[in-house]
Amino acid sequence: MTCEMTHREQRLDDFLLRKLSEPEAEAFEIHVFGCADCLQELRMREQMIMLMQEERATVSAAIPRLAKPREGFLRKIADFFSLRPNVWIYAGVAATLLVGFFIAQLLRRQEPPDIYAANFVELPHLESRVGQAFRSGDFPLSVISPQIGENFTGEIFFRWEIKKDEKKFSGPLELKILDNRENLVHTATVESGQYNLKENLAPGIYYWTLDYQGETLYVGKFFVKKPKK
Repeated sequence: MTCEMTHREQRLDDFLLRKLSEPEAEAFEIHVFGCADCLQELRMREQMIMLMQEERATVSAAIPRLAKPREGFLRKIADFFSLRPNVWIYAGVAATLLVGFFIAQLLRRQEPPDIYAANFVELPHLESRVGQAFRSGDFPLSVISPQIGENFTGEIFFRWEIKKDEKKFSGPLELKILDNRENLVHTATVESGQYNLKENLAPGIYYWTLDYQGETLYVGKFFVKKPKK
């Protein structure tokens, strides 16, 4: 049975971000642990928030290292000034350029958290289809991997099984991978029920589909995390 809670996504986010009052949170907990749809969505959204926080922390930690220029660079500027009579003019120009350079570097380095955050924004019209198997009467589909909301840092192994008339179905299917801007980032025609993606994807949310003769049979979802160094 599909959950009929109004503003469900907003309620889930408010619960995870501790925006609900104590009575509201307790009532929501009672509902969630009795509702399979909400419990599954809660776990996926919790993973998404944790991934976004990890990416922000990783990029923010790199910013202070850019604040201090190299000693050799400053020495070259000093030598340049000592050989020229109009030292104050050169000094003023150099100082202006130097300040502008480091401000631009810091601003550029502060952009990635927003970019990473944007990569984890869900697509509502695809979220509503995640986990659903279409034409299940014609092609009973069992997806083995990736599981919905599964995290990856490297290769991604896709595996599924379709049976038709009690026999294993192995007709050519088209596997498509979309980013959260609905850009097609990878596609492949698969004769068997498995496919190994070795291409490195940028961190973010990805949706994948299995299509047969132009019709979508399944919509899945997974996360790509930045590998730990």
